[in-house]
Amino acid sequence: MTLAISHDSTVPPFPPELWITIFSLATDIPGLLSYDGPNSSDLPRPLLKEHEHKLLKKSLITKRNIILVCKTWNALATNFLYQSVLVTRPATLSSLLVALGGRSSGAVHVGWWTRRLDVLVQDDHCEASHYALLANIIRRFPNLSIVNLSMPMLPDNDSWLRQLPESVVMALAESCGPSLRVFDCSESILRPCREDLMKLIIAAPNLSVLHCPICSPSTRDKSPSARLDVPVMTKLQSLSLMSVFLRDYLPDDRDANHFPALRKLTYDCIPPPFLDHTWKHFVRLSCANVTTVHLDYSLQADRLQKELDLLSECCLSLNDLVVYIRSWTEINPNLILPPSVSYLGLYSKLRKAPSFHIMQLFAALRTISGSKLKTVRLLHADTVEDLRENSRDLLQGELADSTRITFRIEDYEGHLLMT
Repeated sequence: MTLAISHDSTVPPFPPELWITIFSLATDIPGLLSYDGPNSSDLPRPLLKEHEHKLLKKSLITKRNIILVCKTWNALATNFLYQSVLVTRPATLSSLLVALGGRSSGAVHVGWWTRRLDVLVQDDHCEASHYALLANIIRRFPNLSIVNLSMPMLPDNDSWLRQLPESVVMALAESCGPSLRVFDCSESILRPCREDLMKLIIAAPNLSVLHCPICSPSTRDKSPSARLDVPVMTKLQSLSLMSVFLRDYLPDDRDANHFPALRKLTYDCIPPPFLDHTWKHFVRLSCANVTTVHLDYSLQADRLQKELDLLSECCLSLNDLVVYIRSWTEINPNLILPPSVSYLGLYSKLRKAPSFHIMQLFAALRTISGSKLKTVRLLHADTVEDLRENSRDLLQGELADSTRITFRIEDYEGHLLMT
C-alpha cells in the first residue's frame, strides 16, 4: 500500500518507507538523539549545552513544520516529533502531559518514541505542582536514553538544600532506568540528594555518562548506617566531579574501584582546596584507564603542576588533557605535562585578554614540557578571533619567536592559529 501527499494525479505516490527516510535525514542531529559514546567536544559544558539546545530547537521547528503539511505527513512524522522533548516553560507541562496521552500511527503512546528529554527552565516561578507534572510526564517515557535537567529553585526551598524533588528522580529510576545512558544535571540549581542519586544509579545499570557533580544535602545524610553505597558502575565511561563533593562518590570500601570502565573524567577544582589525600586516592584507584581529563581549574597557578604530577603518576593512558582557567596568567612557565599526553586544550574564561596575558601564554608554551605533545588548541572562538583581529602583530611576533615549540598551535576548529 502506498500513501500520497496530494490529490494531483501528476504527483506519483511515494511509499511510506521513503517518506520516513526523508524525515529522518531532515531532522536527525548526529550524537544528540542517541548515545554514541562520550562527547568529543572540548568546550566547557555550559557552552556545549547551549550549542546543543540551539540544534535541538532547530530540529524541533523542522519537525513541527513537517507534521503540519498534511494528514499523511502528520501520521508518518509524529514519531520523529517526539524523539526529543524540550521543556523551557512550566506553563507547557500540562499540555505536554495531555499530548503524551495520544497514540502514534503504530498504536503505541507517542512517549514510547522519546529518547531524549531536556528540561531547561529559567522561570523563578516554578511551583511544586510543576515538578509533580514533570514526574508524571517522565513516567510516559519508558525508553529515555538521555536526560538533561536544569531546574530553578522552588519558592519554599532552602537556599542551601536546593533539592530536586524525590518524585522526579524516582520517576526516572522506575520508568526508564534500564534504557538510561546519560544523566546530566550539572547546570541545575536543584539537584538530587545523594540517596536519591544512588537509587537512580542502581536502577540504571547501562548508565554511561553521569554529570551530577553536586548532590543536595539531605536530612537522610545524617545517618551513616542508612548511607547507600556507590554501586559498581560497569558501563560508566564519563564522570563529572567537584572537589568539595567528591566524598559523595566514594564507596564504603575505599580500596575498591567502582568505575572500572571510566575513560573520561571532568573535575572542578574550586576554593576551598580539596583534601589532597582523598582526591589522590580516588585518582590512583579509579583513573588508571582514563584517556581524557577535563580540568576546570580555579586555584592558584602554582598548584596546577601538582595536578599534572598526579595525572602523570596515576593516569598512564591519558592522551587528551583539557584545562579551563580563569585567565592566561594562571599558566606558569616550565609546566611538565604527563608524558602520555599528545593533545592539550586550553580555555581562558577571560575574554578580551590584554597583551601581557597573551605574552604570558606564549612564554608558558615556549617552556612547556611534554614528550609526546603534538597539538595545543585554543578552544574559545571569541578569544581566537580577538587575538587575530586586535593582537595580530603581537601574535605574529610571539609565534615567530617560538622556535623551541615543536607542536602545532591550533584555533578552536583545528586550523593553525596563524598561517
